[in-house]
Amino acid sequence: MTAEGDAPADGGPMFCYRHPDRETWVRCGRCDRPICTQCAMQGPVGLRCRECGKPARDPMSAFTPAQLLGGFAASFGGGLLAAYISGMFGFFALFVAFFAGGLIVEGITRITGYKMGTTMDAIVYGGIIAGAAVAFWFANAHLIDLFLRLGADAGSANGGTGLGGMLAQQAFWAAIGAAFTVLGARARGR
Repeated sequence: MTAEGDAPADGGPMFCYRHPDRETWVRCGRCDRPICTQCAMQGPVGLRCRECGKPARDPMSAFTPAQLLGGFAASFGGGLLAAYISGMFGFFALFVAFFAGGLIVEGITRITGYKMGTTMDAIVYGGIIAGAAVAFWFANAHLIDLFLRLGADAGSANGGTGLGGMLAQQAFWAAIGAAFTVLGARARGR
């Protein structure tokens, strides 16, 4: 066997540069190193080794700044709108939120150019949760202001739950609505 898997002078078999114990008759179409069937990848014109066949950047998970900004804006706006609208439906908000999550991820997917991966997941889920949090803040700004000025027990006279209890209940349903929106987005996005 010669260095780096080169063919012997007598024209015999070569050995894979990554697996020196494997005999091969195939070379990489770009770097001309011998490769075995496990190391070979289909290239544009023949087989390539793993190093030569790997793309410089993955087009399905690489974003331009405009795609990132547009995707997050759509996700944030969709989460904001879904939380605001679902707040009007009571218990049925869970169904509205699930359906809205599917619509949100469909819009984001079209804006970003059908991207995939962890960055896309972060854009979708992070934007929905941030939008829902802002919608909760705006919908309950008057209660939050009273809570900060008067305290958690304000309004609890005559058997009431107080501002703290009311805010906790609103926050619970807002979190459930955001979770159902994320579930809807996840179901549609996969």
